[in-house]
Amino acid sequence: PFGAGGRVARTRAAMAADLGEWGETRPAMLLVGDSITQEGFTTIGGWAARLAGHYSRRVDVINRGFGGYNTRWVLEAMDTLFAPHERTVFATVWLGANDAADPTKNERQHVPLEEYKQNLAKIVARVSQRSEAVVVISPPPIHEKSYRTLFIEPRAGVGAPLDRFLATSGRYAAAAREVAEAAGVAFIDMWGKVQAAHPPASTAPEAELPWGRFLHDGLHFSQEGNKLAFELILETIAEKFPKLVVKPDPATDKKDNSGASCAGLPPHLPWHDAFTVENQRSLLAGRKGGGTKRKLDD
Repeated sequence: PFGAGGRVARTRAAMAADLGEWGETRPAMLLVGDSITQEGFTTIGGWAARLAGHYSRRVDVINRGFGGYNTRWVLEAMDTLFAPHERTVFATVWLGANDAADPTKNERQHVPLEEYKQNLAKIVARVSQRSEAVVVISPPPIHEKSYRTLFIEPRAGVGAPLDRFLATSGRYAAAAREVAEAAGVAFIDMWGKVQAAHPPASTAPEAELPWGRFLHDGLHFSQEGNKLAFELILETIAEKFPKLVVKPDPATDKKDNSGASCAGLPPHLPWHDAFTVENQRSLLAGRKGGGTKRKLDD
């Protein structure tokens, strides 16, 4: 593979023809949310960690997930959430799982539906001022059976009442869609997509809901659920923001070497095979990159 016409020859030729396609810095991707976003880094195979790996050398993924937070609290903290980078190319806003808590069982986290919509709209507006692309993600469905046995009862005892319900999370998911459409930003219906990814074999009320496998406790994503969330985000990027699509190296399928490409996100500094014996002292000194200043609509 390293002979004439092989991968090394191919990539060196490509880099020699396109040495300017690198940036001196890397922009940010901003992830705003609650524990589902926070655990996107801390869970093995988390969706946020997968996103960081997918965009290795191209962006810094900034996780602003706050376990237990609702839109009321996030809105109050907005000034502390933004990335310090000069440019943010993409952002997710994923909130509502806590707002949708039952007001009689969990008044502390509950936010009424209309206030949720207003708060979310303000958050999206603030994020849109700083990010070139924004995706609103709906709260996920609540798998009530596993939420009871794996989340509520270990904390509050057997028979303790639920404070979250599938139907209620659906209403907040619909509200999130309304906010995204009004703001003109992309939207992922995680509530519907999770259920559709593994539908029950029967429509009978007592039928098992196999999509619960995507949630390790009926609320938070399992490894399989994190993989699904990551794939849905990439699908949305491909559909709405094609310049952010990373095309893998056809020889290795890697996304973080000189055989990979992304129209809107050049690598931070040149790939190693751009260096030669002759240019290794001058390539970086010349600072011929600067590609990160391009906008998605350029």
